[in-house]
Amino acid sequence: MEPENIWKTWKGHAGFGCLAFDALPAWQKELFKPDMRPAALAKPYLPKEGILSPREKTGFLCSIMDLVYYDECRPYATFPDGRWIPHCPPDENRQAAGASGNSPSPVVSVEIIEMLMNKMIEAVRRDDWEEAIRHGGALGHFVQEPFTPGHCINADLLQQLFPDPDHSRHIRLHYAFDCGTTDFEPLAPILMGNSVPEAALRMQVEIDRGIRQAKTLAGSIIRLLYDQEHHPRAAREALLAGQSQAATWLTSCAWYTAICIAQGRFDKSELQTLQTIDLTRLVPYFWHHCDYTELLPGCLVKDSRKIPIHVFSKNTKGSPEEQLIVNGFGMGGHMGCKFFVNGDIYRRFHCQVGLPSRHAEGQSANTRTEFRVEIDRQLNKVYSEDLKYGGQVLTRVPLHPGREAQVIDVDITGARALMLVSECQPYRDRQGLLQWDIPHVAVCEPVLSKT
Repeated sequence: MEPENIWKTWKGHAGFGCLAFDALPAWQKELFKPDMRPAALAKPYLPKEGILSPREKTGFLCSIMDLVYYDECRPYATFPDGRWIPHCPPDENRQAAGASGNSPSPVVSVEIIEMLMNKMIEAVRRDDWEEAIRHGGALGHFVQEPFTPGHCINADLLQQLFPDPDHSRHIRLHYAFDCGTTDFEPLAPILMGNSVPEAALRMQVEIDRGIRQAKTLAGSIIRLLYDQEHHPRAAREALLAGQSQAATWLTSCAWYTAICIAQGRFDKSELQTLQTIDLTRLVPYFWHHCDYTELLPGCLVKDSRKIPIHVFSKNTKGSPEEQLIVNGFGMGGHMGCKFFVNGDIYRRFHCQVGLPSRHAEGQSANTRTEFRVEIDRQLNKVYSEDLKYGGQVLTRVPLHPGREAQVIDVDITGARALMLVSECQPYRDRQGLLQWDIPHVAVCEPVLSKT
């Protein structure tokens, strides 16, 4: 292979980094001026061939967190206290959640993104591009890792859920997912924020979505591994191509945003898109299972099938009218869900909520359902069968069959957890026995906004 094409063999972090660089606008690529002197390229941790321009050096240094045992690389791969920056979603102790067995912490993940992005921005402002691409490489590595199942699912859980059908064999499944590919077209980056906290929050939204998708691929990839005689590595690469593309795109977004912030250069149309976040893009960090086991954008559930959302709303004349809701989701009448938010940036939550107009299961004269919006200034971890999460209640809305969806618009300033709760109360029948009429609830047009 020709030296200029050797980078194509860098199928993991380094390859992602090269394609992330390619996706940057021309004005940003022209800024990159790392140390390209022969002595700088002769470092033992850099490949002897393939680095012919700032592009390849920038891309390769997305591997810097794997070079932690080189003294020169260690400061970029560790926290100030010397511990490793996790190579997967972190827990609340800044450890790798996939190995510690603890729950991932989006709060800590955002803190790490902010730390790495700030270091890259500071280096860009100093015009120190050697430092910028090292911190940028660590940032890229950190945001790329969760897109592969082996770095976002507990290792013990993988082994236990997917036992090898060949009892004479013992395979560490983690290796099955180390098969990133560069066989895709990179996507153009977008601005993630005009401040580091905003950018980190929006990047975390994309990471959570990437984790959700990665988990859906784990079973298929493991089955291919167990049947590896008939399915070579290329088949697993193909399954993960979409994840590789998404990880590369988020890396490009991170660099693009860091440089825009460092240079104070923003496109007005991009800034406008940052005013709101559609709540249905967020992956809830907690979901109380019922007929709904996850957030289903645009859907209710009837007889285990997804159906459209219809509610009553007021038309321009003030009369009730049935409306199809495209942007929204369904909840069970007795459940709660929690979202990680930053109420210091997105300070308001707006939605409409009501009982479905067509899907009338659980709706009767005895239906007693209340919808609440609660917040917590920290990541709320309370589990309660009775839906008592101990948050600050911002509003309570009674929901009645046949009524119009009601508007909710609340100030969530300072929140780190946004909690939506629908709670039903039982009634006594003629024999004095407790009975429940639990309806479905439609959450319509849910949006986080800055104002």
